[in-house]
Amino acid sequence: MKNETASRDFGSTFVGAAVLALALALAGGCGDETPEEPGPDAGTDAGTDAGTDAGTDGGILPSEDTEFAIARFNANGTLDTSFGTNGVAHVELGAGTTSVRENLWGMARDSSDRLVLFGSRKGKDRIDADRVVVRLTANGALDTTFAAATENVHSLNISNLGDNARHGIVQPDGKLVASGYTSQPTGVGTQSANRVVLLRLNEDGTPDNSFGAKGVVNSAPYMPADPVNTEWGMAEAYAVGYQAGKYVTVGYGRSAPSGTVDLVSFRYTESGQLDTTWGTHGIFNLGLAGDDRGRNMVVLPDNRVFMVGSATASSQNIDAMTLMLTPEGDRDTDYAPEGYKLHTFDRTDEAFFGAAVSPAGDWVAAAGYVAGGAEDEDALLYLLPTGGGSEFIQTVPLSETANDRFWAVAFDSEGKAYGAGFVTENGDSRMAVARFNTDGSRDTSFGTGGVVTLNVIEAGTVEAVRAVVIQSDGKVVVAGTVEKK
Repeated sequence: MKNETASRDFGSTFVGAAVLALALALAGGCGDETPEEPGPDAGTDAGTDAGTDAGTDGGILPSEDTEFAIARFNANGTLDTSFGTNGVAHVELGAGTTSVRENLWGMARDSSDRLVLFGSRKGKDRIDADRVVVRLTANGALDTTFAAATENVHSLNISNLGDNARHGIVQPDGKLVASGYTSQPTGVGTQSANRVVLLRLNEDGTPDNSFGAKGVVNSAPYMPADPVNTEWGMAEAYAVGYQAGKYVTVGYGRSAPSGTVDLVSFRYTESGQLDTTWGTHGIFNLGLAGDDRGRNMVVLPDNRVFMVGSATASSQNIDAMTLMLTPEGDRDTDYAPEGYKLHTFDRTDEAFFGAAVSPAGDWVAAAGYVAGGAEDEDALLYLLPTGGGSEFIQTVPLSETANDRFWAVAFDSEGKAYGAGFVTENGDSRMAVARFNTDGSRDTSFGTGGVVTLNVIEAGTVEAVRAVVIQSDGKVVVAGTVEKK
């Protein structure tokens, strides 16, 4: 589908690339391969993240001191001052460095409306990142019943290696699962390769020792037949979903030690073993012409799996991608002839990073952005009824003259969709969330014209939403990473 807003006038308030790079860095979308990451794949994440890494534009870097910021809005979009402190909760997990700082990737709520945060922080007395899981009460206070033995923060350190935290979920029984990957030595010369790392915690924040080894699954699905003398492939898990007692992942990887990457998905059993009944011998792989990446996913009530990301259908042309898999991990040809759809808006960089399913299971959504070329960057939204019907796929710019992106999406109990990310205008990057009807139109009863923006710290700092959830009373909670002042 072509960009129906391409004729808009992009005026003199176009935001400088340096400010945008900062916003991307703190949003977590500008370095899928973060600067601290070792191994042969560091810095090779081309496409949707190429050229946007913080520090590459004008020598400007985000503050070393960052923190998680969580804000809550009422159903009409006003800031809910009963949450946290005057509407905002702050989680500060220690000082960072230029290349390793606190970074929030995901948030989920449990059946009591408590908020679980998934991210990373600088390892204590080290220069690598550790995965962290933190829980807040429904009203934004630190939950002191969670991980009580470790100051209410569960931290995962894998052999002092830089861990790359990604999204997480809360299971129906209250257990928590965090996805991600870590580059680890393979034993073949000096080679390192990314491996899927899943963490499962009990409801109280202690490791669930019935999963993997002490609550951790450290998986190399592309381990060669001769692991001592043959170079390895690599695999990553950007998101994880709970499917009838098993765990489905999505990310990207390759079976060879170098070359382009494919969207990859694996399924693990309740105890953490690779489930060889998924896809082909436990692996679903989608490779088109170039680099293809899975960024997020949700499991539908019928156990189909909706995945989102990006695909390089031709050289230097990255399209947003949606994909549906059957409950067994095959392409769902009822969704599309090949199981996937590419969505193009005549821009060079288009991708989805957020995915959601409505509480009733009757709608799925994807959220992302379009970028590249001489135009500003615009938020992108996709809506589809799961039982069949017309889909909505279009740019939904939050500003006519500035850069804006969505990183996350969620539904409320009435089927309204919320896209969340940031908008950067006049040198100021603000958290942003917008509410949409299922036909893709903005719900103008929310905020101003359907959009709410917020400076958590102050104007001029870099702030972006990475996750959005809707609590059972309809209140809207957003979370992200901000500069700490």
